[in-house]
Amino acid sequence: MSVPATARLVKPEPTQPSQTPDSDAESEPDFSAFHIGNSVAHNLGDYRDGSITQISLKNFVTYDRMEVTPGPHMNMIIGPNGTGKSTIVCAIALGLGGRPSLLGRAKDISEFVKHGHERGSIEITLASAGTEVKVRREIVREGNKSIWKINGRSASFAEVQKTTKNLCVQVDNLCQFLPQDRVVEFSKMSPQELLKETQKAVGREDLLQLQVELAEHRLKERQTMGELHRLAQDVDSLRKQNEVLERDVERWQAREAAESQLRVLEALVPVVRYTDTKAEHDRAKEARKHAHAHYLEVKNAVSDGVEEEIEQLESQIALNERQRRQVQDELSTEQRATQQRTSRLERFETRQRDLSAELEEIGKRVQRRREQIAKLRTEISKLEDAHPEEKPQEGDSRELMQVASELSKQKLELKNEIIQLQDSQKGLLRSNRQLTTDMNSNDRQLRDLDDVAVRRRETLRRFNEDTFHALEWLEKNRSMFKQHVFAPVCLEASVANPQVALMIEAIVPVSTLKMFVTQCDEDYHTFTREVNDRQRLRVDVVRFNRPLDSFRPQMSQSDVRALGFDGYALEFIDAPAPVLAAMCSRDKVHEIPIAVGKVNNERIESEKLFKEYVSDGTRFIITVGRYGSRSATVMTTRVRSDIRLLSSEGESDEVRATRDRLRQEIDDIRSKLDENEGKQRKLSVREQKVRDGHRNIEAREEELRIERQRISKEVATWERQKVHIETRRAQLSSMVSEEQRGEDGGRVQAERQKIEQQLRDNAQERAEAIAEIADSLTTMTDLVHRLALVGLGGQSEARQLAELKAEASRQREAIIEAQKLYEQAESSYNLAKAKAKQCLEETRKLTDEMTDDERQAVRDEQARRGRVTLEDLEIELSTCRQRLSMAANSGLSSRIMEQYEERKQRLARMESSVLELELALRQTRKRKSRLRERWEKPLDEIVQKIGTKFSEMFDQIGCMGEVSLQRSGDGV
Repeated sequence: MSVPATARLVKPEPTQPSQTPDSDAESEPDFSAFHIGNSVAHNLGDYRDGSITQISLKNFVTYDRMEVTPGPHMNMIIGPNGTGKSTIVCAIALGLGGRPSLLGRAKDISEFVKHGHERGSIEITLASAGTEVKVRREIVREGNKSIWKINGRSASFAEVQKTTKNLCVQVDNLCQFLPQDRVVEFSKMSPQELLKETQKAVGREDLLQLQVELAEHRLKERQTMGELHRLAQDVDSLRKQNEVLERDVERWQAREAAESQLRVLEALVPVVRYTDTKAEHDRAKEARKHAHAHYLEVKNAVSDGVEEEIEQLESQIALNERQRRQVQDELSTEQRATQQRTSRLERFETRQRDLSAELEEIGKRVQRRREQIAKLRTEISKLEDAHPEEKPQEGDSRELMQVASELSKQKLELKNEIIQLQDSQKGLLRSNRQLTTDMNSNDRQLRDLDDVAVRRRETLRRFNEDTFHALEWLEKNRSMFKQHVFAPVCLEASVANPQVALMIEAIVPVSTLKMFVTQCDEDYHTFTREVNDRQRLRVDVVRFNRPLDSFRPQMSQSDVRALGFDGYALEFIDAPAPVLAAMCSRDKVHEIPIAVGKVNNERIESEKLFKEYVSDGTRFIITVGRYGSRSATVMTTRVRSDIRLLSSEGESDEVRATRDRLRQEIDDIRSKLDENEGKQRKLSVREQKVRDGHRNIEAREEELRIERQRISKEVATWERQKVHIETRRAQLSSMVSEEQRGEDGGRVQAERQKIEQQLRDNAQERAEAIAEIADSLTTMTDLVHRLALVGLGGQSEARQLAELKAEASRQREAIIEAQKLYEQAESSYNLAKAKAKQCLEETRKLTDEMTDDERQAVRDEQARRGRVTLEDLEIELSTCRQRLSMAANSGLSSRIMEQYEERKQRLARMESSVLELELALRQTRKRKSRLRERWEKPLDEIVQKIGTKFSEMFDQIGCMGEVSLQRSGDGV
């Protein structure tokens, strides 16, 4: 490619100081007039539409006047710093509608007017379809204004933008116009952004629109696939849940069938009961009819003559009864008088017996007193023989009391000594418990130092205190988060092999090892707000919820091992899935193979199999050039051996010192425990000796107590015997005195004479009473004879009356029986009628409450069964209820069926949604495929042309470069 238009700027002496809007340290000279022209003349037809054919500046930055006439191909302005090259670039941008902020040099357009002037202008001539379009921008310092003209005619800023757009001039597109202040921004653009800006730069808005639509369809496709995947998982989950419930549903359906059968049977019961009561009603009605006819027949057969004869006989019998009662009254009066005389006689006889008994008792009393006196004298003689004259001595008891008092003092002293020994032992036990507690605490601390997780936490604390404090805060406030927030990676992840741990620490940066992992936006914002903002701790936290199985290496594990590697780094890390997914996303541990030994480095580098790998303690990073021959550059780094965030080896001097201190303290505590144990044994031996002495004293006290009891018992016995003898002597003296007084005074003889006189008087009165009773008996005999005559006269009439009454009674009983039978039949009829009516009403009520299907089910069941008894139906009902009771005890509820049906409906809706999403996904993919076909072919042509021109241009300046498209799986 030729370079026809090359201009070189020189730096002349400045005519006056100037102030420019350049933010750089570059100081440009003041040009009064300057012209940059082509060394070769060109026709207007050589220029593409939108090419600059001329640039004219007046009072712009450092220029008074300047003109530039570029060629139709590549143009270069070469010159040392400060010669005004950037000023021409600024003029192009501002003259074609660019804003000052585009350049990053000045805020206001008025700052581009040369110092000392109020106005400045930029005029740029553009080629357009064989003609020229002049765009002029006059800058007025006062008011910070711009005046636009097109081909000498006043124009608005919108018209200028429309003109430049029609000519595909885009000063805000970094792929078309790149100021030096925006080079960094250009270097940070992603390939997708570069592609969009390139399409805009070449004026293919249609291709850009296709790309936007394609991106929208791609996003829609991903969203649809994600939704489809989620729905498929939900469908599978719901299907599995319903499969679990199917057995319960079958049991519930069986229960509902049983309940339906129960309802049919319960509805059939009143129907059968009504049928039975209706038959019973008909039978009762017929029985009532026969009972009524029998009652009328018996009632009409009764005679009225029997009743008249009964009345006559009753009158005669009443007369006889009055006579009988008169004689009976006289007899009763005489009987009462006789009873009174008999009672009087019985009193005389009782008095006779009592007096005889008193007389006999006087003789017996004298005899008993004499016997008691003799018995008392014998008893007193025996008691005096058995009772010692001298009282037992009590002196031995007092001596025993003194000995007992002395023993009590010794016992108290020994008890106090036992208490002191027990207190000493309790003190040793308390000391031992405290020492044991301290030793256990030290032992736990020692085990904690040996624990890898604790050592890692300690290493993390020394390594980064902010991360350690954030971890402590997280463990205390986990309830603030919706999902689990994972601790720093170095605590969540572990590697069993120490050599592999060092390799993984080499490929995983420290920032990853000390970062926290959240699983949702809410938890991420909560953590950053509480830890980073409020506590101002400098810690790393990421939000990651991508599934781990979405990270796939480019080469299979078997192929990796065939190359001599032990596997990918991911295989050796043991951590929760979200933590591993975060490490894959940030550090590509699923794509980096590692080997403890050596591998074929030349093959890997020549075939460019991996971008990074670790083998034999060395980390290899392979960088492939993006242009030209795409040669590979290998950077190697030895794996460091002093990092210990994942490995369990090594410990700090502080940890070792702590371990030694804890072990020394444990040894000291054990020595104290052994010393206390020796003291404890001595105290136990002394306590046992004291307790033995205490028991001996208690045994001696018990012997003294028994001896004292024996002496006291002997004294008490002697005293009781003495009192008993004195009492018996007093009784004997009293009885002897009474006997002597009775014999001397003749009191017993007087009593005998008095009783004998009373006996004689009583015998005379008894004889008189017997004579009166004999007279009464004679009178009573006459009255009884008269009463017998009256009774014999009325017996015949009574027999006749009884026969007539029996006949009348039989007739009345027959009528009553017939009436009773009729009433029973009437009652049975009414009862059967009421029962039939009640059953009919219950049947009608139940039928009205039933649905048509239930009524039909009852009719079908009745037709199927035919004639059925109520008893059989009750038995079947009981069996059905028992089955339902067993089903009720199984824990099933209607909620299970509701859940099953609800999930079944949800499953149907979700399956329908899946079909709709699959259809939408196919349609989206079809539309995306058509859009891609329409977009990629012209895009390939454009990029190929750009790449060709770009390479040719770089070849001419002795460099290499290319522009190409990189295709991904679902887009460019």
